[in-house]
Amino acid sequence: MDKLILRDQKIAADRFTGEKIEHASFINCDFSAADLTDTQFIDVQFYHRDSQLGCNFSRATLRDASFKNCDLSMSNFSNANLLGIEIRDSMLQGADFRGASFMNIIAPKVWFCSAYITKCNLSYANFANVVLEKCELWENRWLGTQVMGAKFSGSDLSGGEFSAFDWRTLDITHCDLTRSSLGELDVRYVDLEGVKLDSDQAAALMERLGILVVS
Repeated sequence: MDKLILRDQKIAADRFTGEKIEHASFINCDFSAADLTDTQFIDVQFYHRDSQLGCNFSRATLRDASFKNCDLSMSNFSNANLLGIEIRDSMLQGADFRGASFMNIIAPKVWFCSAYITKCNLSYANFANVVLEKCELWENRWLGTQVMGAKFSGSDLSGGEFSAFDWRTLDITHCDLTRSSLGELDVRYVDLEGVKLDSDQAAALMERLGILVVS
């Protein structure tokens, strides 16, 4: 079967709903408002290196969709429904998640989030004001990721690589940060209530305050 390659196309709303797409390439394609519920993408390219363009998923429905070993760099997920999304071992550099929802709202003030974004490169992605509470976000690279106003409370951020990352601008209370490289995290300016750290991390943070931790 020939490899699926689409360029500069507007994707019809139900074209790939619930499908399994493997080893395909989408070049500057517009998935905006498409229904991709339960759709699986495996080894798919959504980023075109020559043009440096990603694909547009704005306002799309991606409930329980999955991306494995995909290149989603520079893709636009703004205002998309991403409840239950799974993105693993993928590239997401510069991806825009502003306005995206990972929430299931049951009633006013009653809701939960669901997302599995693991072993991904999130460098320079934009999660400003995004709510990703109690989600699996482990072993990601967070270089220069924009997180102003984001809420990650209770999420698993273990094994992450954080650099050029402004910890002061988001809520990380009750997060698991064990095995993570914490960059410039300063305990004087970040609310660490309920945060899980390993002993080496705690000692390093105390040393920045001039406190020597001995065993």
